[in-house]
Amino acid sequence: MQSSPSVPSTSGRRFRVRDLSSHYGAPTFDLVFHDTENGVERHSEAVWSSKEEAALEAERLDAAQLRPVHWEVCRQKSGNLLNF
Repeated sequence: MQSSPSVPSTSGRRFRVRDLSSHYGAPTFDLVFHDTENGVERHSEAVWSSKEEAALEAERLDAAQLRPVHWEVCRQKSGNLLNF
């Protein structure tokens, strides 16, 4: 997935924007947190209607050095997909 110049990049790639539009039939994006300490990826509970909004939230979380370990696990480090 390439970033648009208007979308802030997620430093360190701790967070990435995931496009769920095909599942919802409308522009829908969430965030994936790369939880390296626990060897999993976690997805946000919230969704956004634009990639730009989601990217701004990813930047905010990253700047605050937050680790949302309460988010549901969507993938183990081994690559096993748990949730779409």
